[in-house]
Amino acid sequence: MQNSFESNSGYQCPLCGAALTLFERYPRYVCQACAAKTCDASGRRVEFRNLSFTGGCEGYYPDSGEIYPLQDCFIDGRACFADEARFGGIVVQVRN
Repeated sequence: MQNSFESNSGYQCPLCGAALTLFERYPRYVCQACAAKTCDASGRRVEFRNLSFTGGCEGYYPDSGEIYPLQDCFIDGRACFADEARFGGIVVQVRN
C-alpha cells in the first residue's frame, strides 16, 4: 500500500530513489528527507526558509542562526540549490 507521499508518476528523488509526485516546474527536486540534510561546501548544516509570508529564500546555519548567503548547497556530496517554491515554502533541487 502506498503512503500519501508516494506517487504512480514514476518520478523518484534523484538522491535516494523515494517515490514522489512529478512537478514539471521542479524537474530535479529532492524528497523532504534528503532536503533535511542540506549543508554548505565544508559540510556544515544549512537550512533554508522563506524571508516572509510573501516569499523569498534565505539560508541560515541552524546551530548559530548566522545567515548563509548562498542558495547553493550539498546533500551527501551532491551539488544542489534551494529556491522559493511557487506557492510558498522552499524546494531543493539537484544541479545537473
